[in-house]
Amino acid sequence: MIPITTMDYKPTHNVHLHYAEIYKRNKLMASSKNKIGTRSRGCGWSDNTLHAERAVVKRFGDTSQLHGCILIVVRINKKGELLNSKPCPDCHKFLQKCMKEYGLLKVMYS
Repeated sequence: MIPITTMDYKPTHNVHLHYAEIYKRNKLMASSKNKIGTRSRGCGWSDNTLHAERAVVKRFGDTSQLHGCILIVVRINKKGELLNSKPCPDCHKFLQKCMKEYGLLKVMYS
């Protein structure tokens, strides 16, 4: 079973936090959260935020190594409760591409 380490994270802004982790063979390979910023920070920014799904793949680095990996995305409110973390249309397309072209095995959302 893959451990979810997101319970240690609390939102630092607004109302909730999206947090993503990439696992390969039950080993945590990369983790990241949604971030506030500007488009000048590079690709993947949408409406002045970098969504957790893109941030974790960006942090992971080599997309060719995504083959066989599982990506988990959770949304946590200020009380630490899990919420629905349905992807936006852009992230959905991005993750479909990761699965089709780079071999990402599975994406799970809270």
